[in-house]
Order: sequence, then C-alpha cells, then structure tokens
Amino acid sequence: MARKEQTAGISSDFNLRKLSPNELRENLLCTIQGKGNIAIFGRRGTGKTMIAKQCIREAEVEEVYLNLSVLERVDLGGYPDMMSGKTAKDGDKARFLDFILPSFYRKLCEGTKPVTLLLDEVDKADPSLWAPLLEITQFRTCNGRELPNLVSCVMTGNLTAEGGQRPSLPLLDRAEKYLIESDHRQWLEWAGKTREIHPAVTAYINDHPDHLYGEVDEGDAYASSSPRGWHNASKLLACGEEHNWPVSVLVNKVSGCIGKQIGMQFQHYYDHYQVLLPVVEKIFKGTVVAKEFERMERTKQIVCAMIACARLAAKIDESPEGKYPEVSGTIAKFLLGIESEISLIAARSQINLDRLIMHGLDEEPNWSKLLDRINDRIAG
Repeated sequence: MARKEQTAGISSDFNLRKLSPNELRENLLCTIQGKGNIAIFGRRGTGKTMIAKQCIREAEVEEVYLNLSVLERVDLGGYPDMMSGKTAKDGDKARFLDFILPSFYRKLCEGTKPVTLLLDEVDKADPSLWAPLLEITQFRTCNGRELPNLVSCVMTGNLTAEGGQRPSLPLLDRAEKYLIESDHRQWLEWAGKTREIHPAVTAYINDHPDHLYGEVDEGDAYASSSPRGWHNASKLLACGEEHNWPVSVLVNKVSGCIGKQIGMQFQHYYDHYQVLLPVVEKIFKGTVVAKEFERMERTKQIVCAMIACARLAAKIDESPEGKYPEVSGTIAKFLLGIESEISLIAARSQINLDRLIMHGLDEEPNWSKLLDRINDRIAG
C-alpha cells in the first residue's frame, strides 16, 4: 500500500518557523528559563496546550491558566473598586479610584514562587483584551501594579481556517512565534511513551498516516479526524472494553470522535483486534510459531504485534524501575521471528525505547538482539 506522508496539512506557514513537538518542547523550556514570551499556533488537537503544561511543570514554575476566549477586559484589567475613594476633610468629594484584581492574580503578586502565565485560545480572545495583554506581556504589570512573580507568558492558538483570528500584531511583537507541525511518526512515538492510544488505533494510523488529520478547511462537515479525536476514541475503546460495551457501540463511539467516513474504515481494524486476542494469548504463552504468524495477512500481523507490545508495556510499567517481567523475553523472541519492519513499528509505537532502557530490557539477551536489529533498521 502506498503511504502518503502526513503532517499537519498546513498549506501556509504564516511566515512562522515550523517546529516539531520535540523542538517546541525544547524551545518552550528555554523561553521559560529565559523569562520570555512565546506564542504557539497550530491545528486543533496537535497538543499545543498539553506540551505547554508539561514544560511548565518540568521548569518547576507555577502555572496560571487562563482561557482567553471566555474573558472580558475587566477580567484582566481589574474591576473598579467603588468603595476605595476617600472624602477630603474640607468636605470636597475628591476620590481616587482603585482597581480590584481577579483572584488568579494572587499567585502573580504574592509569595515568591515564579509563575508562567498560560494564555490559551489567544486566537479567540475578544479584541478588548489586547490592551491589558500588551502591558502584562511587556512590563509584567497590570494597571501599573507590579506582578513580581510573573516570569514568562505562553500563548496558544489555532489557525484562522479553524475559526480563529490573528491576534494583535503589537501583542505578537512581544513574543517569539512558532507554528507547531506534527506527523504520524511523532504522534506514534508519543503514543508509545504515554500508552494512552489503543493498539488498534496506532495500527490504523501506521497504515493510514494521512488519516491522523482531516482537512484544514472542512467546509460544512461537523466532524473530522485529529490527534485529539483519536486520543478521545482510544479512551472510549479502553472504557468500553473494560465494561463490555457491544462492538457496534464502540465503533459508533470512534465515528463520533473522528467522523463517519474514517470511522467506518477503522472498523475493519477493530474487527481484526477482536479476532486476534486469542492469538496474542498464544504469543504470551510462547506457543505462536513464525509460520503461523506469516500465514496471516499483513494488516492482521501489524495489529497483532501492536496488541502484544501494548500488553507488555503495561506489564513493564507495573514492574519496579530497573526490572522487567519474565514474559518480556518471550515477546522479544516472537518479535525476532517476524518481519523486522513490523517488530520495529510495534516496539516503537507501543513500548518505546526509553521504557525498554529504563527497565533494563536492553540487558535481556533476546531484547538485546532485537534492539540491535531495530538500530540497524533505523540506520539503514
């Protein structure tokens, strides 16, 4: 099957430097350390906000999250305190009005912990917010009041074709600006690290990389695929399997997350998943031989290998760091006996090489051989 390379599918770069998720993470950490501002734009579901939150945690600073799409000017600039004026002794009612700041400013003003302000949905912010944001991002003040704990601001937004608008240029001038762009390989690697994506989904995206994203402009369609949609579908599949939901309901749930057309195509892969569970049990018992596996069609082989690796990843995570379950050698032996490309896809997307090293699997003989083969495959 010819494979179409799939990135975020953005036709224009908006005169912005494009960054992969890993590059964005590296830049975000440096921006927070350097006490700067950064604006991240990209397609819906590409993980902009999630990556920002992860980096803020890694930088060990406090996060203050604001959804700009639901705020008005007074929510940033403060509310007039009608009781703050003082009457002069001579009876003249000369008053000086103060402003009361919303409660989220407390972390920016009190204590000593450094704070990063995460300004989400900047593309959907009301234009009345631009003025207070200009002051906050440049001077770290609000109505002249110092915000001593504010060290950096991170803004995230979607593309104009997805219902947003370009933020004020003077505001963007106060920040670094990047376009996040991800492809299916990076998404599958993330899936392997988090174990939050169902193996039938990862198998499907591996074979249909152009289905990770829908079109930038979906016209009158109400649903289309996105990384977030596939993530939500995976959660529903896991929950449905745990509670024994009918397969027809599960397939409908997936279509509800990523749209009818691709949802119907995914059903074929999920049918494979259901049929292959007994084969996976055999793999864990070490009773599946290479010839038996080779007789299966390639799509089933990929799904089967991914299910086996996903289950092994769950067992690895239950083991103490530096140790690995005994069955891991059996799975490695199975992966050594099948096509190298399939073993590479399954291991990288479901287990992740970092997890293997963390738990010492690179010292297990079969896994050592498999890793050498994977490395040779990558180098080649």
